[in-house]
Amino acid sequence: MSKLPKLLTLILFFACIGTVSAQINLEKDSVTRKGKKRKLFAFPALIYSPETTLALGGAGNFYFKLGRDTTVRTSYIQALGLYTLRNQAVFGMESVIFFRREKYILKTKASASYFPDRFWGLGDNSPNEFEKYTVGQFYIFPQLLRRVYKKLFLGPSLEIQNVFSFDYGAGLPPGTSKFDVQNVPGRKGSYVAGLGVVASWDNRDNTFSPSKGFYFSYYVANFNPSFGSKFDYTSHTLDVRKYFPVAHNQVLAFQFYVLANIGTAPVRSMANIGSNTIMRGYYEGRYTDNNLAALQGEYRFPVYKRFGMVVFAAAGRVANKTTNMLTFSGLKPSLGTGVRYAIDPKEKLNFRFDVGFGQQSNGFYFYLTEAF
Repeated sequence: MSKLPKLLTLILFFACIGTVSAQINLEKDSVTRKGKKRKLFAFPALIYSPETTLALGGAGNFYFKLGRDTTVRTSYIQALGLYTLRNQAVFGMESVIFFRREKYILKTKASASYFPDRFWGLGDNSPNEFEKYTVGQFYIFPQLLRRVYKKLFLGPSLEIQNVFSFDYGAGLPPGTSKFDVQNVPGRKGSYVAGLGVVASWDNRDNTFSPSKGFYFSYYVANFNPSFGSKFDYTSHTLDVRKYFPVAHNQVLAFQFYVLANIGTAPVRSMANIGSNTIMRGYYEGRYTDNNLAALQGEYRFPVYKRFGMVVFAAAGRVANKTTNMLTFSGLKPSLGTGVRYAIDPKEKLNFRFDVGFGQQSNGFYFYLTEAF
């Protein structure tokens, strides 16, 4: 159960909406002077999730179009800096840039964090008792995709994660921590570096909040000592999404997601149930293992002017072996609903507040853009 009263959560939500008055509209690019429309939203951030409780900081979203071709989708760069009531510090950046005629797409994710966290153990039957641990880490994940046929994109990627500090077992007798009992890889820290290949089909009509289209992404990366990695494994990620317009401004959205690690992956690179994007309602990492398979659906509909709502449901499970991922044993459910406020209706940029319910678990989420 959240320690934050529900009433206060709603007050924080509307306070966040009020911050959008800080937006800055840049009607002309002062460098090129070609009248390209670019917009920057910068505002104080009030975010809540099960992992952080209340987080305070600043956020910004800069979105723009390269060139004058109106068929090219809107590019964006998002940045976020937060400090939480659990003494966690997080700095993150995410960007998707569509180049002229969408011949190339550059995607980047990067973060740095100092994060007191929780660990219940590995597997889909981990007990309800958790222990605390703290990690410090850097992460960077760029991808450069080239269009090879219609909406089919292929390209290379580089993924680096450096867990430079990993403190656990405070106050416990030596050898009794869950990390030691289960001999969890990466409990002494980890550095992984891998080269990968991405194949993607993307004909969605919008990157912020699609109303129609199909998205498919398959990513495979090999992490081994020849790249400087301290762990040797191969990671496969499959992400499939489909969007159906069912009525005026109403959308049915579905996502199927799989993460499979073959070999010895460190714990901070393993698959987790729970996040602000899929399996909402669970603390991220409540269930952790080498592999994850999850399916979710969401119904999005308008309510009044800039306000909208969603209802969503999901089911997923983690597994030690890939052969166990698609069985019903250990399947975890998730249900929830949410409110949307359109910061920029034309670009479909929404502020979202979701509440999700899992198995003996729940969570509140404040974020920009849709979950998927």
